[in-house]
Amino acid sequence: MSKTYQNMSKEDGAPRFKKPMGDILAEVKPGGAIKIVDPLEYHTDQQRKWYKGICLRGLSDWNGETKDEWDLRLKDECNGIELLKKETILLPNRETCERLTIKGVGKRNLTAYIENILSYAITNNLPVTPPDPDLRK
Repeated sequence: MSKTYQNMSKEDGAPRFKKPMGDILAEVKPGGAIKIVDPLEYHTDQQRKWYKGICLRGLSDWNGETKDEWDLRLKDECNGIELLKKETILLPNRETCERLTIKGVGKRNLTAYIENILSYAITNNLPVTPPDPDLRK
């Protein structure tokens, strides 16, 4: 389980958190890691978590289609070609194909994609709850 601690300031180039760093380090379990991200990385990371963990899972639970089926449908219906990145996949027979991915997509495009999903959900009466409003700013 990942936790987030807000950076309050920087001192000598190092982040200062609300919670003392010693307390944060004490919570790290063997094999765990600490990742410090800037606000842009944080927002896009949280947007991706919303998409995969809340939006796709909720739609899958709602009608029984898999998360992959919903992923394909949303990418097709919500301007995925214009907003997302193309990833080349090598198939076992040495042929390649491309698929759309949300990895490495910037905040602006991911925000537009989320807005399109929410609009599509409203239009089609789908049970999609919006992410934290701060993630769409």
